[in-house]
Amino acid sequence: MAKRFWALALFLLASVYVLPAEAALTVEITKSVASALPIAIPSFGPGVPGQPSVADVVRNDLRHSGLFRVIEPAGYPSDPRAPGDVKAAQWTAVGATGLAVGSVQPLNGGYAVTVYVYNVSTGQELTARRFTCSAAELHMTAHHVADVIYQAFTGKPGPFASRIAYVRQTGNTYELLVAESDGWNPHPIVRGIMPVFSPVWSPNNHRLAYVTYANARAIIYVQNLATGQRQAIAPGGEIVSAPAFSPNGQEIAYARSSGGRTELYVANLQTGQRRQLTNDDAINTSPTWAPNGSQIVFVSDRAGGPQIYAMNANGGDIHRLSYSGGYNAGPEYSPTGNAIAFIHRTDGVYALAVMNPDGSGIRVLDAQGNCDHPSFAGNGQMILYGTHRGGRKVLAEVSLDGKTMAILHSDAGQDSQPAWSR
Repeated sequence: MAKRFWALALFLLASVYVLPAEAALTVEITKSVASALPIAIPSFGPGVPGQPSVADVVRNDLRHSGLFRVIEPAGYPSDPRAPGDVKAAQWTAVGATGLAVGSVQPLNGGYAVTVYVYNVSTGQELTARRFTCSAAELHMTAHHVADVIYQAFTGKPGPFASRIAYVRQTGNTYELLVAESDGWNPHPIVRGIMPVFSPVWSPNNHRLAYVTYANARAIIYVQNLATGQRQAIAPGGEIVSAPAFSPNGQEIAYARSSGGRTELYVANLQTGQRRQLTNDDAINTSPTWAPNGSQIVFVSDRAGGPQIYAMNANGGDIHRLSYSGGYNAGPEYSPTGNAIAFIHRTDGVYALAVMNPDGSGIRVLDAQGNCDHPSFAGNGQMILYGTHRGGRKVLAEVSLDGKTMAILHSDAGQDSQPAWSR
């Protein structure tokens, strides 16, 4: 329901503000699993003219994950669209282990999309689903189909039927863009000459919090994406940054700078009441909530350099998590609670790394270019982040185990500070 709301919300937003479409991101897979599962995805039939077909979206999503090797359609023995058309031996002969067939049929001005997923080796139907959608929702529905296939073979929810937010700088113009997970159909939520920082999704995906400037001061806004209405966090005149929604969406943690000190606060979004979490001479910033809401992880220089700490959600029991290296910052808690992604300086590069929630088991995932702003997919298996390639700011995705990686880039501007919706 929430994701269907999203397709409608962004359509209405674009209609009200008459904002032009932006250049979509191109996904380039740079690393994949050697043992990726060979899978065939026949055509599903035609879809909306001028858009990628459902089959094309599904194929690209599965390739993008790095866990599937999509067999090229030119080698398919047939184009089945229903269970009765499937002959497992034909697909075994072309090297397929997995097979997903289905159809796209017009229905009441929209479409009905069906998918049947098979283990070709056993001939077993693993799952079957049917979706109904409008023409505007067909591309997102294709992501839902990819999620069904992903879960059928991995046992974990798929990450594709989601959205990403990111900041694009083109000359002196800054935009906060929202697109589907593959970069399709990007739309500006905010556009202007003032920089935009640190976007973050609310748990229900209906709002974005971000930092920009007003009256020469940094300010946090929480914006309703269906209506465009936005709420400023903290009283006027304060300098605030680094917003993070609580798991229930009712509160937001943030950093407040005043009198040479930067402390962490939590504000109730309905009542405006706030409470102070830290109180010392150090810089305290970049909060992120544990998925159960019991703990907040943050960055502090109280030991001399930026390191990652944890505390109870009420500000008690502050203890250090990171000890390896002199710079560890930008933590992001996995929605599954099993990992924390962060930026770790190594050999002069600000690399993307992950560690266990207790600070153990640090692993560097990407040290090829300076990285920023890690954000987990809703299934906790992939991380979206900003990095540099070829002298440009681009977005990248990497699996939690570091075995798969993709670069998302555009020639339209410099892209950074991404956030992945749940």
